[in-house]
Amino acid sequence: MKITYQEFKERQNWNLYQKIDHAVGTMERFLSETNGRAFISFSGGKDSTVLLDIARRFIDRKFLGVFSNTGNEYPETVKFVRSFDNLTIIHPQMRVKEVLAKYGFPLISKEQSHYIRQARNTKSEKLRDIRLNGKPIKSGKGGIGGKISEKWKFVIQAPFEVSEMCCYKLKKEPFELYHKQTGLNPIIGTTAEESRLRLQKYLKTGCNNFDGKKVASYPLSIWTENNIWEYIRKFGIPYSPIYNIPGVRQTGCMFCGYGCHEEKGGFNRFDILNYLHPKAYQVFMDYTNSGVTYREALEYIGIQLPDSPKRQLSLFNPFEQII
Repeated sequence: MKITYQEFKERQNWNLYQKIDHAVGTMERFLSETNGRAFISFSGGKDSTVLLDIARRFIDRKFLGVFSNTGNEYPETVKFVRSFDNLTIIHPQMRVKEVLAKYGFPLISKEQSHYIRQARNTKSEKLRDIRLNGKPIKSGKGGIGGKISEKWKFVIQAPFEVSEMCCYKLKKEPFELYHKQTGLNPIIGTTAEESRLRLQKYLKTGCNNFDGKKVASYPLSIWTENNIWEYIRKFGIPYSPIYNIPGVRQTGCMFCGYGCHEEKGGFNRFDILNYLHPKAYQVFMDYTNSGVTYREALEYIGIQLPDSPKRQLSLFNPFEQII
């Protein structure tokens, strides 16, 4: 079911109780269409924590949760995840070291990494031209789509590969395999406001997608980050303690470079990682692609790392009130 952008904005303005009702209704419709064969894709992040709570509070208190343990989540989050019952833990078929060595580093954003990988490796001059110069979107929609940002075009010449494939190999692929093995369909706690691609997907299909190869439900599509925290406070549900650290807005893979160039406040996620888990930080920084370390790749795009010789951290310690 297609949704207009105006309808999306109207739904985003609903109050919390309207959104809870909508999320419950979305899941109930999905369960009806899939004969109840579904599970909550649970990452331990705040969004999927809220989604699992809604499913268990309003639909079935034993609703199944499935967690893909990539080996790269914060230990605090993994411990939090393991505190839940009726939870299945699955694993990727490749280790992160192998994924980065084969496909490239996750830098800038998933979308830009995808475009850069294609521009560097495609044999299609037409696709390469689109990634470099953009392609006019059909009349009435406005703008240019599919283009590498001018700011990041220099990365095309980098002495290492950039890729979005780590997300697929470490998270999406294990869930796809789980679906094939069990016949269960995912209910996913992503929101449309998180990225342009997720918004486009929502506008195309709505919260429940029954078309194409992937049958899936996205009951929180119209929720905002404020809604998520409002729900957590309203019902007093526990959440991963990693969010109590100043500057942390998302959990996920500790090494992920997506969006790190936009972090402000004098420190970034790698400062946090180095402070909390210095051994893991050193391991991640030494992963390589084409003979280049992840440390060198991050510095190549201008990220200041905590152990960089040129780095001068403020005397203010942002981690004084850790967990």
